[in-house]
Amino acid sequence: MGKPRLDPLETVDFRCEECLEYFTAPPETTEDDPDRPWHPFHYTAHCPRCGSLADQDPRQRGLLKAWSRATGPRTPEGIAAVTKNLEGHPTPEETKITRLNSLKHGGYANTVSYFPAKPGGYAVCGACDYFGDVCIENPPTGHKNPKACLKRAELFMRHQIAFDTGDAGLLKSLRAETQAGVQAIIDEMILQIAQDGGPRIKEVVWYSDKDGGFHLAEYIDADTGEKRQIHELKAHPLLKVLIDYIAKNSLTLSDMGMTPKVQQENELLAGHLQEERKNQETALDFRQQQVALMEQLREQIERSQKKTAADPVLIEYNQVADDG
Repeated sequence: MGKPRLDPLETVDFRCEECLEYFTAPPETTEDDPDRPWHPFHYTAHCPRCGSLADQDPRQRGLLKAWSRATGPRTPEGIAAVTKNLEGHPTPEETKITRLNSLKHGGYANTVSYFPAKPGGYAVCGACDYFGDVCIENPPTGHKNPKACLKRAELFMRHQIAFDTGDAGLLKSLRAETQAGVQAIIDEMILQIAQDGGPRIKEVVWYSDKDGGFHLAEYIDADTGEKRQIHELKAHPLLKVLIDYIAKNSLTLSDMGMTPKVQQENELLAGHLQEERKNQETALDFRQQQVALMEQLREQIERSQKKTAADPVLIEYNQVADDG
């Protein structure tokens, strides 16, 4: 069994049931509580937000109880088994998690100045995973009420790790979300332009006289004698923005290889590469033929040398020369 914590705590985590405030402070009252043998003390303190009397955070009480029951391997076999379980750890993924945990304090502190906690005050709060669960009602033990937007702090730390490790792959999911948002904006702009009547807008021409009077610009139709309103056609204000979005995100037909010119260039390039491949194959065949011919020549020379060495006239001549 583990060892119970039998000495009082100097600072305690508290949770106010009235305003749901989490705070850490020295206890104002410390009473004996024999019903909790693992830590026989009951702490209270007044909430700094609403002034209500708050009890110790249940999470901290649970941790004290868990620590009192904590144990580990005691036999040599158990110690060896635990040691073997640690082999291969930390894995690369665990290292990233460890790096994230080590950055929490600094990353969290830096994010406070940029994105302070404003539950419901940011545009993303409605779709945030933390809103209403962690951000307001149930902040993690030790965070008190968050001083920074937890979602922004997480975003800050993910970028910090990516830059520290030089691993841009850690930001792929964020870039995918950003690109999806850009595409949604492009779709909405196209829809809005279509609903407004197309890429041009028809506006009424007007002017004011020297006395500040407002007048519509009109003319007399020579055929009918009726007054006609003068209109001015202008490009839709979203059109330029739409073109910039499409160009900067490489969504034009040319970028996607869908224009006749690009397709023709791709075909020419493919033909050039195919011709080069054929030339390479032809050169390789020629070299292989040259190697085969050299092998044949070597074999012919060896056979010629063997025949010369076996010539009876030459053998007799060599013997006479040796005797002389």
